[in-house]
Amino acid sequence: MTQSWWTPSNSSRRVKRLRRIYNLKEGSQLDRYIREMRQLGVRPVRFLAEIGIVIGEYTPDHQSEIRLGKHPDVELVEPDLRITITEPYLNNSNSTSFASPYVTVPWGVQRVEAEKVWGRTKGKGIKIAVIDTGIDSEHPAIKPNFRGGVNILSPSSTPMDYNGHGTHVAGTISGRSSEMGIIGVAPKASIYAVKAFNRKGSANLSDLLTAINWCIENNMNVINMSFGMEKVSESLRHAIQVAHKKGIVMIAASGNQGLNGRIDYPARFPETIAVMSVSMDNGISSFSNRGKGVDVAAPGEKIPSAWLNQTKKEMSGTSMAVPHVSGIVALILGLDNTLNPEQIRYLLLRTSRRIEAEDIGLVNAVQACKSLQKVARRSL
Repeated sequence: MTQSWWTPSNSSRRVKRLRRIYNLKEGSQLDRYIREMRQLGVRPVRFLAEIGIVIGEYTPDHQSEIRLGKHPDVELVEPDLRITITEPYLNNSNSTSFASPYVTVPWGVQRVEAEKVWGRTKGKGIKIAVIDTGIDSEHPAIKPNFRGGVNILSPSSTPMDYNGHGTHVAGTISGRSSEMGIIGVAPKASIYAVKAFNRKGSANLSDLLTAINWCIENNMNVINMSFGMEKVSESLRHAIQVAHKKGIVMIAASGNQGLNGRIDYPARFPETIAVMSVSMDNGISSFSNRGKGVDVAAPGEKIPSAWLNQTKKEMSGTSMAVPHVSGIVALILGLDNTLNPEQIRYLLLRTSRRIEAEDIGLVNAVQACKSLQKVARRSL
């Protein structure tokens, strides 16, 4: 089977059904496994072809699920965990809307010197998936570069954002409205909304896996992951590894707990590019997780970007730092889309500008693009 499918669960069902994630071994006989799932009373609701995972549902008292987990075609079984977007440190919910007639390029975009390379590249043709709460596609700063997407939570609906987080992230990546002062790092990159998080900012692991599977199926170049979780998931690790092998660059948030020496997943996976936040004075943000596993830093405090109802909002968090890096990756790929994720990582690390006493640098679009030719020659 080459295509993914899923059946939306019936929320009106009286008996609450539990979900499990079944990672199949390579070369497994899918048809046989699905048939035996049904025979044992486990209802298959999704098959994610690109990452070889079946999502199944069963009633809590159904013992056959245990037998199914020991099936010879199954590599491992995991529960369907809850994941949250990396909560903004500052929300400013009482002053959400503003427009500045004086500033056309946000300070974060200026700090990474993105506008200095726009004469050469603006990320045109590069496909960036924002796995988040959806995106307000009608926002004036978003609409020029919005190219569609998918609503994982409700496949028959559009991936509309009712939270604001995804829209804010998208604006920083490729917003294009000088009138509102919302210009993204890569103002011609193509944005795709992959709605896996609800309006409260939470998602099931199975929805996140489905989102990554969709990104692989639809040949995304970059995946923006402004979310995190403390617990490791082997299913998520596997999905990230598959996407990495397919050549997709994944950028993830280090987390907002202010921890030194521990960062969130999926940023902690070596296949992703982990990002921490810095302030206007280039100091590491007090809320930002740091330490082993972090690759680069980017502006993440008081970042103005698009918001719901065609407005603008200032927010802080590692969630806001990640899209600055996603945008720079789009600028780089706009010059050479043959680069693989490890070449991109090397380029970002090599050209970042050191901050404080940390062995981490602030990403810089000018230096990255200047060094592109040298990196392209490297054999990685």
